[in-house]
Amino acid sequence: MNRFDEYKRLFGNVDGWFDDVAACVFDCLLDYQEEEKISGDFLEIGIWKGKSAGLAALHCQPEEKCLFIDALSLEEAKENVSKAVPGATCEYLQEFSQCLARYPFLNERVRTFRWIHVDGEHTSQAVVNDLDVVDRLLSGRGVVVVDDFFANSYPQVTQGVFQFLASRPSRLTLFLCGFRKGYLCRPRAAREYLQYVHNSLHADVTARGCEELTLWKTTEPADMNTFGITPGYRGLKYRGPDWDDKNIHI
Repeated sequence: MNRFDEYKRLFGNVDGWFDDVAACVFDCLLDYQEEEKISGDFLEIGIWKGKSAGLAALHCQPEEKCLFIDALSLEEAKENVSKAVPGATCEYLQEFSQCLARYPFLNERVRTFRWIHVDGEHTSQAVVNDLDVVDRLLSGRGVVVVDDFFANSYPQVTQGVFQFLASRPSRLTLFLCGFRKGYLCRPRAAREYLQYVHNSLHADVTARGCEELTLWKTTEPADMNTFGITPGYRGLKYRGPDWDDKNIHI
């Protein structure tokens, strides 16, 4: 059984809003990190009952740790994750993310996290605050995933992400978005992840049995060097740029 199938078996019935396609993309990117020897810890801000935290725990290597933070009780999430993945080293902190600056781990674990999932308070101010926190913690080749990016119900989340990116262009950049998730990395790592998305993501998603998908790259890199991913469009694996859809520009 591959790890994605194991995840669905262990966490498929856990309550939450982490759909299979988003989990599939997570799994592909995490596998890519491991294949490329990108190591580091895991952080999730806002874990509810542990549905997405479970996938992080499944990918957590013996030398790595998971840190799960939520303002609400963590007991049910802790039970779900520890029962399903007893070998993962997981720490749990019940706290508002805007109060994290008081904790010494912000200085002790600078640039040690390879995977950070931001799913906390969904105000624009909170998103900017959370990105300020993760900017200190993310490693040079790590990935930050922001929940409800481009979600119609939470437009302020998207506003907060773009506000952060516009004010700190040298810190993080967007390389992929789709299925209510935005994927960010360090600018120096962007080409690496863009090449992975272009060369392998579609095949990796398909191999996991996810629904038919289309990757979009509809403009020049100077305009926005980001892939979009959607449900399948006219049977196409790739679409774009609009004026030259046979040559994806990265």
